[in-house]
Amino acid sequence: MSKKTVRGKITILSCGTAARNMAHGRAQLFNEADFLAGSRRLLDAYPDFSGEKVVLGADTAKTVLKLCESAGKGAKIIVLASGDALFHGIGGTFARLGKDKLNGFELDFTPAPTAFQSLFSSLGLPWERACFFSLHQGGKVPSREILSAPLAVIYGGSKINAAQAAGILLENFPESSARPAVLAENLGYENELIKKATLAEIAGLTCGPISILLLLAAAEPAAGPQLALGLDNDGYAHEKGLITGSEVRCAALAKLRLPPVGIMWDIGAGSGSVGLEAAALRPGLEVYALERQPARISQIEANALKLGVANYRVVNAAAPEGFKDFPAPDRIFIGGGGERLGEIMAAGFQRLRPGGVLVVAAITLEALAKTAAFKPESRIEMVQIAIARVAALAGKYHFMKNENQITLTVFKK
Repeated sequence: MSKKTVRGKITILSCGTAARNMAHGRAQLFNEADFLAGSRRLLDAYPDFSGEKVVLGADTAKTVLKLCESAGKGAKIIVLASGDALFHGIGGTFARLGKDKLNGFELDFTPAPTAFQSLFSSLGLPWERACFFSLHQGGKVPSREILSAPLAVIYGGSKINAAQAAGILLENFPESSARPAVLAENLGYENELIKKATLAEIAGLTCGPISILLLLAAAEPAAGPQLALGLDNDGYAHEKGLITGSEVRCAALAKLRLPPVGIMWDIGAGSGSVGLEAAALRPGLEVYALERQPARISQIEANALKLGVANYRVVNAAAPEGFKDFPAPDRIFIGGGGERLGEIMAAGFQRLRPGGVLVVAAITLEALAKTAAFKPESRIEMVQIAIARVAALAGKYHFMKNENQITLTVFKK
């Protein structure tokens, strides 16, 4: 007789905020398990587990792959997850693995109320309008997107906890200091803390990694980020006036017809103003900026920090050579190019995805001639923008002073 193959299984138990109750009614599951995996805090709730305990710590991804290998060899594994495993949790790490990594064993998810649901229940607040953010991985904080939400839930972590997140938000947008907020820490544990205060007051507190920052509706609608469309030129650090003007910026962004998600290139970024406002307007859009002048990179990075966007990156390289490291774009804005403009347009258009849009801004006659000659069969629009601003004349008079005309040429692939 052939020996029956034992099929392994990974059971991911969402613990909500009550880890000590997960074994109740699951005696057989826990008795048959070879491994119990989770954070140290969750594992401590099961001192009598007879199998091997596996700590999910700093190198979680590597540990997850080892657990999958063990399950593929027939092991039975329980993974403990705080909150709900598939909401910014370990369940997502398993779910995103390729089929080759999940082959040969069963993968089962058990849901539970999330920490934020417990928090809203404690506060007696509806949460259907809530927007959710996780800072578990650290990195850039999307301050503008968070503060623009009418109701925001921010999960803290070991790299940025909830109190630190409040401080970061106020660094970029101090006008939001009076916004009502809630700090929640260690929900479901004996040392649980839920504190209502202003955002500024919470920024002055200390807390641990198991924390949530809740931003309630602002009392004053204006106390938050303004719409990032045609912001004042003076608000951007830039070199010798090398910035796409506010009105032209508005027109260029309108012609780009920005999608909610996708990839955008900003070539010859200068101050970064066009790409940065695109990133702010469309948080799901990943913006890649290219600027060949090293001195401008620090200005662009400072502008990105001030604008509070996390979906923007700038690379110091020349075009079109710098394109090789960028993913294929859905939108391209070219605000500079000089003598190589024709070469840059051709290289960019070649990488552009089908249905993508290319917008080129030209100020000199030489640049205008190149854009006019480039792919006329793909050109859908060519518009010239003339801006005039009021200026003083002879001390007591005023007149409309013309600025350089800008031509926007729009191509579609």
